Amino acid sequence: MLVVLCVVALSINFTREQWRERAEQSRQARQLESEKQIAAQKAAQEQEQIQKENTAAAQQAAADAAAAHARYMVRYEDSGFVRKSGVETIALVAATENGTWNSAIGQALARRFQNHRVEMLPSFFKAEFISDGLFDQAFNGISDLSQKLELGKFLDGVVLAREQVSYSTNPSLDNVLTANMTLVVALLPVSTSVQSQTWTFTANGSGFSRKEARTQAEDRIVNQILKDAYLTLNTTP
Repeated sequence: MLVVLCVVALSINFTREQWRERAEQSRQARQLESEKQIAAQKAAQEQEQIQKENTAAAQQAAADAAAAHARYMVRYEDSGFVRKSGVETIALVAATENGTWNSAIGQALARRFQNHRVEMLPSFFKAEFISDGLFDQAFNGISDLSQKLELGKFLDGVVLAREQVSYSTNPSLDNVLTANMTLVVALLPVSTSVQSQTWTFTANGSGFSRKEARTQAEDRIVNQILKDAYLTLNTTP
């Protein structure tokens, strides 16, 4: 009988130990699962935070780029005008040989080209368009600048005029200076309604100073512009 009781006691004790082990294993498993869930939640939160930061950074970068682009356009062009329906809109820029604004040539070309089908804008571009080198870039091709400055929204074409001047002295004429001036005028299309065109004008001027000789040469070119019956823009009605 005693043996039976011992066996029963051992069996009960063994069963209790198994229960404790299983309970501990179950607790550890639950704890491990809880730790995994917490780690997963933390990782998801961290990933969500990273995505928010990346989105905010992208939005800020886009806002900065838009602001920089707006400043770029404001620096070089004045688009505050009302575009007329059924009229070709042409911006005009004239530069001296020294890379400065040439109002005399610009005004003459605007007078010559302006008509009921063409609206000339001699003040669309600002002085920085010349001084910052965009004028020279445009002479070599306007497609890139057209995109950067969104010219298609405002213009059908651009007229560029660039002077070149050389000087010489004639000792037999009491060292009178001669200014040899060349003006190249180019019409660059922005829309399909305008065709590319170029014109070249030359004139000489004389005087006892470079300024005097240059002024005379430029006045003669201005007169050529105003009197040239063939100086017209080819545009599609």
